[in-house]
Amino acid sequence: MTDRPPFDALLFADIQRIKEEERQRIARDLHDELGSQLTAIKMALAQLRQQLPTHHPDALAAQTDYADRLTDGAIDAMHNIIDDLYPAVLDLGLPAALAWLIKLFARQTGVPHRLLDDQEWPTFDAFCTVSLYRIAREALHNAARHAGAKEVTIALYPEHAQWRMEITDDGIGLQHDLIHRAQSSGIRGMHARAAAMGATLHLLPTEKSGLTLQVRMPIDALSNTTLIK
Repeated sequence: MTDRPPFDALLFADIQRIKEEERQRIARDLHDELGSQLTAIKMALAQLRQQLPTHHPDALAAQTDYADRLTDGAIDAMHNIIDDLYPAVLDLGLPAALAWLIKLFARQTGVPHRLLDDQEWPTFDAFCTVSLYRIAREALHNAARHAGAKEVTIALYPEHAQWRMEITDDGIGLQHDLIHRAQSSGIRGMHARAAAMGATLHLLPTEKSGLTLQVRMPIDALSNTTLIK
């Protein structure tokens, strides 16, 4: 029996960085190129609607309105694709990205949320920001879909030479089926993202029920020591 080849964390990190940079480029191209074209189509449709003849315009007006609704749907689909590739809010930093993410999560699921940000936040580099954002998004998805959580809290705070991000829910915790799901691609993906930025990820049961997902990041994962609020 041969040994499995060792996991090359540095190579994986380089690949992940390249993928995230490419996602960011594609998202911006979609926004700039396709977004401007769809906006121009809407403007053209609005002008056409105004220029329709006054005599018997119902059929043409209905077709114009239908085309306008199709354009709106295309714009919404484009924004959803962009948000999946690289949400623009990430450019505002991790606090803004997490605040937007958890509010969107609460609006979609109805699950109450808390974001603990009553302290100074570090300026993470772009790769750490997007990695932590994607970990948080997967954790929120698991809390709502698998754990049946009624409340979720996200916190980021310093601890000695590390920063920690914790996502805690009050769901059913690490039941037997969830332990099996911990081997799923989603959980594996979160572990891999953490490793790629030099961090570690832990799944910890809470005192009563529920689960805390904890990511520990060394200080040198930061691009600099600038702190923001």
